[in-house]
Amino acid sequence: MSRKHTIVLFSRVLVVVLFCAALAACGGDSSSDSSGAGAGNEDGPKVAALFTQSVSQGNWDPAGYKAFKAMADKYGFSSSYVEQATYEKAPAILRDLAAKGTKLIICHSSGYAAAVEEVAPDFPDTQFVIFSYASDTKGLANYSAWSMDWDQYGYMIGVIAASSSKTGHIAVVGGEPIPSTKRTIEFITKGAKQVNPNIEVTSTYIGSWTDAAKGKEISLQALNSGADFLIPVADTAGAGVQQAAEENGALTLGEYIDQSPDYPKSIVTSTVVDMDGAYDEIGKGFSDGTLKGQIVQMNIGEGDLTFVEPFEHVDPAVQEKVDGILEQIKSGELDVAAS
Repeated sequence: MSRKHTIVLFSRVLVVVLFCAALAACGGDSSSDSSGAGAGNEDGPKVAALFTQSVSQGNWDPAGYKAFKAMADKYGFSSSYVEQATYEKAPAILRDLAAKGTKLIICHSSGYAAAVEEVAPDFPDTQFVIFSYASDTKGLANYSAWSMDWDQYGYMIGVIAASSSKTGHIAVVGGEPIPSTKRTIEFITKGAKQVNPNIEVTSTYIGSWTDAAKGKEISLQALNSGADFLIPVADTAGAGVQQAAEENGALTLGEYIDQSPDYPKSIVTSTVVDMDGAYDEIGKGFSDGTLKGQIVQMNIGEGDLTFVEPFEHVDPAVQEKVDGILEQIKSGELDVAAS
């Protein structure tokens, strides 16, 4: 090998070594979580949020990040976030954040509950909050939850799907079997059966919140089996479910935000969860010291869950039926858990 080639090779190796060293210094890791600074006041109390996916893709996490950022701005917090934070890595991430002086950590999924239950007792000066679903905060004064009534959520989706289906077969495609997802699917079936006792409801888990390709594959199998209404309960992976409906003349729903512009031929309506309002309440509670281990129940009656209207691609009678049931829930006439 000539001296010239040796110098070129050495230079390339040096560049790679320096790059890797710089990456390590920044905490880089090919399988690690991504993190970033948020908004707010750099001199304010440190707050952080954990997200299972990217905050720039999908529906659940981007909507949550938007609400988190608005909260930090309003209350003058010094904020940061961790995206693509798996449930397995969550305990270590939570410990690291708390050890660095973070005073409020919001976990944007019920799948983080086990991690919070493990870590919160060791950091009594840090407030931990689950946003999504919780039935018990283990008596910890520093563990609270804003818990969506997934019974109502699932029940109403089941009503919509069963009322819209012409084949009498609807299919639910879930992400991972975390508590909120399992509860939602249970009540989708309950709501659908209330409308049509003979309806066929199939449910399958993707095993991921991000694998849209697998979500689409499962959805196509359901369509081939006779389903004509596909229900995504899969966050980012739900795009595959919606694509399958859009491309094959079936019906579907938008999740958590209005997604009808993305799937104009197939979305009947979209569920809208008031994350902005919930995060504002969390920020206020943290600021005034009223986070004390409570569970705040979000529900239809409080306006925390709404549906985009008018409904598309279905008979107007479907929306009329849905509106009637919503009013029964709001008035207390209908308790979906007891129905």
